[in-house]
Amino acid sequence: MVEIRMSGIDEDQRNRSISKRDDREANCPLCKISGAEVLAEFPRWRLARTKTMKGHKERLMLYHKEHLKALDEQSIGEAYILLSKIGSKFFSYADKWAIFDPVYATVPDHWHRVASDLDRNALDYEHILKTPRMIIDNKEGTISRANPDKDSSKESS
Repeated sequence: MVEIRMSGIDEDQRNRSISKRDDREANCPLCKISGAEVLAEFPRWRLARTKTMKGHKERLMLYHKEHLKALDEQSIGEAYILLSKIGSKFFSYADKWAIFDPVYATVPDHWHRVASDLDRNALDYEHILKTPRMIIDNKEGTISRANPDKDSSKESS
C-alpha cells in the first residue's frame, strides 16, 4: 500500500495542531461571549459591550467570529467601516468618540477593536490619551488620527 502525503504533515501532527487551536479558542474570553451578550451579529463579526465600562456611558467591541489573531487589509477595512457605522448610532450622544488600536489589548490573540466615547471623567481617560486611535467627530463629520508616540500630545475632547 502506498501512502500519499499532500502537505508533509502526518495525521498525528495535524490533530495536535487542531487540539492546540481548540484549547486556545476554549480559553479565549471573546470566543466565550454568550449569544445573550451579543448586541449585533454580522456575517463575519459580532458586536458586544466590553466587560468593563471604565466609567463610559458606552464602550463597544467588534470582534471576528473566528478565533484569528491577524486579518488581511480588506477585512480590517471592513471592520473599521462597520464599527464607524455602528458607532455613529451608539455614540450619537457624544461630540467625539474613538476606535482604539489594540496596543494595550487584554486579549491579543483574537482580532477585535474597542470603541468608546472620549469622556474626560472616564476611569481610563489618561490611558486613552496614550493609545493610538481613530477619532470620529460627530459634530464636524470628520475622522482624524491620534498617534501619541508620534504626536506631541493630540488631546481629544
